[in-house]
Amino acid sequence: MKLHHSTGAIAFLLATPLVTSLSIGIAPSIAATIAGSAAGVTIDNFSHTPTDTGTSTNTNAETIANSGAVISQAKAEAVFISNCHELLAENLSQSEVIGSGNNYSGLAQSQAAVIGDFFIDAEETFSFNFQTFLALLTSVDNPQSERARANGSISFWVINTVTNILLDSFQFASGLDSSGGIYANTLVSNSFKPTQINFNFLAQENAAASLLYTSGVYSRKFNSATNLTLVEVKNNIAKAEAEAEAVPEPSTVLGTAIFLGLFVRQRKHKKERSEVKSKV
Repeated sequence: MKLHHSTGAIAFLLATPLVTSLSIGIAPSIAATIAGSAAGVTIDNFSHTPTDTGTSTNTNAETIANSGAVISQAKAEAVFISNCHELLAENLSQSEVIGSGNNYSGLAQSQAAVIGDFFIDAEETFSFNFQTFLALLTSVDNPQSERARANGSISFWVINTVTNILLDSFQFASGLDSSGGIYANTLVSNSFKPTQINFNFLAQENAAASLLYTSGVYSRKFNSATNLTLVEVKNNIAKAEAEAEAVPEPSTVLGTAIFLGLFVRQRKHKKERSEVKSKV
């Protein structure tokens, strides 16, 4: 699937399958349990060209079906374009589980990340624009025997590449549970300046959907020459079950922490190898 370089396109790509699933989930003639989580991020208008870029995607799908049927799907895509014509980072991820009958369990997890290294000279300001989209869906036919859960998170980190010190961050997460639980929280450091944060929630009978959209600007001036690493990573989790042993509960926070730890370690080793080669 080609990635589209506009927020409207991202919103359409992510909202369409969830709205379709919501319509199916609330239709009285169709008995199904649905859990969906999808997210998209676009980062552009960079003040500096990256010295190095990278992307990462991971997906996982698990199913257990005894007397029922269940489908788990996970997708993730990421791109960081850095050339003389265009400078853009973008990624999409989606997790969905659909089940029917009795005694089944399904889990879908997706993660997508973009990474960029930058050199900022003394008295220069590093900046970029960002737009994000996080959509969740849960729908059950029988609340007494079925359960659907959807979670998602998007995190931005700006790290000093040399010291591995976290300089700024912007993190938010949202979750839906068919048993009645809903949450949304945001953590923003000073250099991230959201210009728009919209959260919408829709519930009808045993179905619910939420939509979180943000846009804004990152800007920070550095007094001395600094090597920076920008990391954006998202996690999407969907889980549906009916009278079955639970699939081990995933942890978005743990997954993000592990990703950051491994990333820092890999980048540090890469830098050390480069320094050794340069001395030979």
